[in-house]
Amino acid sequence: MATDRLPPIAREILTRLLDKYERPNRDPDRVVRVRLNEVPDYAASARHEVNAALIELAQQGLITVRWVKHETDNWLDKIDLNPDRVAALYALLKRTPRYDQVAALHTLIDAQVPTIDWHTQGLSWLRQQLDTHHSIAPFQLDDPRFNTDLLDALNALAQLQTPLLERTFSVQLFGDSKRFEDLRPAVLTVLRRHSPHAAEYSDDGDSLLRVHQLQRVPEYVLLKGPLTLEVAGTKLALGPYTDGLSLPATTLRTARVIDCPARAVITVENTTSYHELTGWQTPEVLHIFTGGFASPTVIALLQAIRAAQAAVPFYHWGDLDAGGFRILLHLRKHLGEVRALAMDEATLTQYRHLARPLTANDRTGLALLQTQTGLDDCGGAIAALLAADCKLEQEAVEPGEAIRLLNTSGKPG
Repeated sequence: MATDRLPPIAREILTRLLDKYERPNRDPDRVVRVRLNEVPDYAASARHEVNAALIELAQQGLITVRWVKHETDNWLDKIDLNPDRVAALYALLKRTPRYDQVAALHTLIDAQVPTIDWHTQGLSWLRQQLDTHHSIAPFQLDDPRFNTDLLDALNALAQLQTPLLERTFSVQLFGDSKRFEDLRPAVLTVLRRHSPHAAEYSDDGDSLLRVHQLQRVPEYVLLKGPLTLEVAGTKLALGPYTDGLSLPATTLRTARVIDCPARAVITVENTTSYHELTGWQTPEVLHIFTGGFASPTVIALLQAIRAAQAAVPFYHWGDLDAGGFRILLHLRKHLGEVRALAMDEATLTQYRHLARPLTANDRTGLALLQTQTGLDDCGGAIAALLAADCKLEQEAVEPGEAIRLLNTSGKPG
C-alpha cells in the first residue's frame, strides 16, 4: 500500500504502534498493541475506509487486526504489530527507526572536538540524555539536519574570540544569513543550561549571546558627562559634547580611561529614561546607558572608571521589578558597591498609581531574589513589591525625582 493511500486515522494507529514499539525498556516478549478506544477519532471517522486499509496491511503480514466480538468487519477492537515485519512498517510510514536516529546523533556528537567547558558539558549532557532515554530538547531526533546545524553553531560559537554579527556568523557557517535565526532559540537553550554566564543573563538572550562574542547588531554605548578617554593615542573628552556621545564597543574596548571628574556615575537601564535623564543639566554626573544587563564592554568601562577614580560613587537606576534588581545585582557582582537609585519603597509608594500587577513569573523572581546575597539593602523594596502585588517600570518615574534622590545626602532613597 502506498503511503498517500493511507487514511489519516490509519496512519495515526500505525504511528502509535511504532511509538509503543520504540518505548525504552519495553518487554520484547510483550505484544505491541493499540486499542481502538485509545484513538477517539476512529469512531468519528469513515471507519470502513480505515478498516479496509488496515485489513490490507494485515493481509501483507505487517499487523494483526482484532475485531470487537460479533462486530467482525465492522468495529475494530485492537491492532497488534508483527515485529518480524516492523521494517516494512517503518518503510511504509517513511520513518527512521529511533535506534538509527539515536545512533546517527551519537555519531554527530562523537565527531565534535570541544575546547571550552560549557561546550564539553553540553555534549556530555546530550549523551547522557540519549543513553537514559530522556528528553534531548532542543535537539530533535527526527531532524538530523537541524541537529547537525545546531552542533555546528555551538562549535563555532565556542571558538569565537572577537565580536561577530549574527548574520555574518550565519553566512560564514551555513552560507545563509538567516539560518542562525532558526537555530537561535535552541542555541540559547543550550547556553542557559551550560554557560557560566547563564545565571547573569538568563532573561536576556541578546546579552547572553553578546558575552559569547555574538551580537545581532553592532554595539554602541551611550554616554554623557565628564569622562576623558584615550583612543588610539588621541584624547577624547566627553564633557564638551553636551548631548552626549554614542561610541562603538570596538572603540571602547581599546580605550583607556584618563580622567573621570564626576561626582557620580549613573547607569540607566532603559532608553527613554536615559534620554530624559540626560536632558537635565547635570554636567557633573556621568550617565551610561546599559540597555538591560550591562554588556561585557560596559562592565569593562565601568571597572576602568572605578580603577581610575575609586572615590566616585556608582548608582544604578532601573525598573522596580525582578529584572531591574537582577541587573543591579549583576553590576554589583562585577563592580562592588553600586547604589540603587529610585528603586526603593518610597518611590514605589509615590508612583503606585502607575504600577502594573505582578505575573506569576514576577512573583517567583522576586521571591528568589530575597534568598540571594548582594541585595540586602533592597530587601524592603522587594518585600513591598510582593506585598503590593505590583511592579513599576522605570519610565513611570520622573527623571527629576532620580536627580532629587541623587542630591539628597549623597544617597538615594
